[in-house]
Amino acid sequence: MNYNYRVAEFMSDELPGLSVFYKDEDGDIFHTYSTYARGLDILVGTYNFLDLVPKGRDEDPESTMSWVRRHDEYQA
Repeated sequence: MNYNYRVAEFMSDELPGLSVFYKDEDGDIFHTYSTYARGLDILVGTYNFLDLVPKGRDEDPESTMSWVRRHDEYQA
């Protein structure tokens, strides 16, 4: 998979990323900014609060997003 300007194998088919583009008056499109992985943290308000508490995000260092679940993946 091509992610963050490199081709590699990843443990998921969904990974975070953000790109910004600019279209000038002539219709030319410019890629002006990209960020991936932890570069998006500032946009997720919850992370900003969790980073202030004693245990922080309490993440598993081997799989930092292991606590994230889609809405239909939580146990009943």
